Amino acid sequence: MGRHVPHVLAADGWEGSVLPLTADQTHHLRRVLRLVDGEEVSYTDGAGRIGRGRLTGDGVERGEETTVPRPMGLTLAVAPPKSKDRARFVVEKLAELGVARLLWVRTRFTEGRPPPAAKSKAWAEAALEQSRGAWLMDIGQCALSDLDPIGLVVADPEGKEPQTEVKTLLIGPEGGLDPSEIPVGAEAVSLGPTILRVETAAVVGAAVLGRRRR
Repeated sequence: MGRHVPHVLAADGWEGSVLPLTADQTHHLRRVLRLVDGEEVSYTDGAGRIGRGRLTGDGVERGEETTVPRPMGLTLAVAPPKSKDRARFVVEKLAELGVARLLWVRTRFTEGRPPPAAKSKAWAEAALEQSRGAWLMDIGQCALSDLDPIGLVVADPEGKEPQTEVKTLLIGPEGGLDPSEIPVGAEAVSLGPTILRVETAAVVGAAVLGRRRR
């Protein structure tokens, strides 16, 4: 088995033949992984373009590149869990699975608060590099009323198999959603017979419904 080829997100500098690395990326590659000039590194712009080049100085010399389709177009709207570690789990795992967008939503029974935007972005970027992906997950916040009703489904143990194309999956808090705040027209879908924690439901929903969309 060959040596592991590290993967980095290089969002800027695609005009030249060498992609600049951040100080943290350079430190990780050279001090932690102990790579030297000339060793292979794969890279992405986080928007579908991916390539394989070689480490040089504090950058990556570009090599063969290609563009790959987004693995899934699914959006997850999630009521943030109270624990920061659990919220981080949601971000990292959805990013690894290739979810297109994560929206934190506030509901009547939501106990947690969305993590700071910079933290969430850093977690998503690290997950992208770890999973060797090509698409960086978009993260934002919205009100329930702002969700597009077309293709919207709500996780509910009493729901059924989705009957329409799923574009957005809404995961409510562990206290459940107040019936009055469930968007009109949203279809209830089941992710299994048991009550799942927010982060478990998010991962299961992304894996099951994301695969169904392909």
